[in-house]
Amino acid sequence: MGYPELAQLLRRRGVAEGRIHLAHMRELFRRMAFNILIDNTDDHEKNHVLLMTARGDHALFSAFDVLPSGQALGCQQMRVGADEADATLSNALSEHSQFGLRAAEAIEQVRRVCEVVSGWQAHFVSCDVSSTDIDSLAEQIDRPFMLDQRGACR
Repeated sequence: MGYPELAQLLRRRGVAEGRIHLAHMRELFRRMAFNILIDNTDDHEKNHVLLMTARGDHALFSAFDVLPSGQALGCQQMRVGADEADATLSNALSEHSQFGLRAAEAIEQVRRVCEVVSGWQAHFVSCDVSSTDIDSLAEQIDRPFMLDQRGACR
């Protein structure tokens, strides 16, 4: 299963009251963009939890194991878009409608995720992560290909 397929499962079987399924589809899109931008290539379907409500609806819940994998594979475990598992934002945007997003909305969501990821070092410093660990993570998260993807969001 890929991200677009999981989004469609939420569309069909998600919590319809209050259009919660749409919010969950959009959250899944942001998670996909985030995983691409931090080089989390171990983003298989077991790391995305769907809980079943008493009515039998599915609700997106926690994500697990969200961290850079450090392998620079250039592909995700799950299908991202038209270019299969290619780990690029352009691929993520290629099937934006599967997540209930218009093109402009999808671009805005990606831009917001890029802003968050761009501030990762300051956030880690504020959480007292050691400079050694930050330097090690920077080799992955801030390598040229990743910086180019974030730069394209501007």
